[in-house]
Amino acid sequence: MSLFPPTPNQHQTHWEGGEFPPLRMRGEKRSVLEPAKAASLRPRIEWLKRQSLILLCVAFFSVPAYLVASRYIVTAVVIQGRSMSPTLQDGDRYYLNRWRYLFGAPQRGDLVVIRDPGHNDLAVKRIIAKPFDWLNLKAGVIYINGKRLEEPYLPKNSCTDTPDHQEKWIQLGRNQYYLLGDNRSNSEDSRYYGVVQRKNILGQLVK
Repeated sequence: MSLFPPTPNQHQTHWEGGEFPPLRMRGEKRSVLEPAKAASLRPRIEWLKRQSLILLCVAFFSVPAYLVASRYIVTAVVIQGRSMSPTLQDGDRYYLNRWRYLFGAPQRGDLVVIRDPGHNDLAVKRIIAKPFDWLNLKAGVIYINGKRLEEPYLPKNSCTDTPDHQEKWIQLGRNQYYLLGDNRSNSEDSRYYGVVQRKNILGQLVK
């Protein structure tokens, strides 16, 4: 066996078959996909990973955002009962704007949702008098600070009587509100349970 490379005059044989298959280490697993196909799939796999991460983040933050919004900003409300008819009908759907009174005080005439002192639940009523007002209920008519209160939202010939049908004078203090239902003949309101504290007014009712 010669240790020297063959000289140009020596006869040399050449491999006439195809190319040698790619070499690999023993025990190395061969890729199922061809290199070109695997490379073309990488961008799609990365895109799917990014989209999955985005969806996961959206789901993670959506639940707390919904809870905060429904608890402190806007809540859906379904009217139950007839104490506010004909303005509001049983089954009507509205929204409770909790954000409204963070920037301003409740005003006379506002429709509000309150913690109902009469039943320990929630109720919709209308603000009739606000802090430091003088309220006079007389002969079915409401007077605020000596002037008759005009209520165009009530049906004609509506009568606002007290439970004992007696004249009543009330001076409201700080953070006190007097609320009535628009259905004056069928509403349990401040005529029965007295003034409502500001902290028990949850927000304004809006469409």
